[in-house]
Amino acid sequence: MMWWDAGHWYWGVVMMVVFWGSIVAIAALVIRGRSNDVRRPLPREILDARFAKGELSEEEYARARATLEGTSVDRSGAPPS
Repeated sequence: MMWWDAGHWYWGVVMMVVFWGSIVAIAALVIRGRSNDVRRPLPREILDARFAKGELSEEEYARARATLEGTSVDRSGAPPS
């Protein structure tokens, strides 16, 4: 009869694993949620920044901007007026 009480400690171990597992899961969700709050720059913002840094010539900038906006560029590189 004394062996009946020996099995109850298993529930304690199971509950401890469930408790710590839920703590780790909540912490992971909170950390992951914070990383999603960072706003990614729009393509136009990236293009403007590259032009401001001098990575693109005026002609390259005008052509890329026209591509992003869905308009055409004439041979001089200037967008149509």
